[in-house]
Amino acid sequence: MRTNQELASALIERMRNAMKNGTPEAPAERRVEMIPGMRYRGERGGMVTVIRCSQYRVVYQREGYSGVCEMSRREFDRKFTGVKS
Repeated sequence: MRTNQELASALIERMRNAMKNGTPEAPAERRVEMIPGMRYRGERGGMVTVIRCSQYRVVYQREGYSGVCEMSRREFDRKFTGVKS
């Protein structure tokens, strides 16, 4: 079993090593700014048009469907990919 002094020196060594190597940079923001009117393609190939969006929710309309749909922004980003117009 390690003594308190050994634990402390091991912790200090880890901290020095972490500072020497630096922290990894934050990953690039994958999410693109979402603007109403943008079009996306779903998992199964269907097209949708964004009607409203916020930081947490997206309201969209499916092509050929009269109603509107809503889901979380996180789920929308996972299920849909942007289409260049």
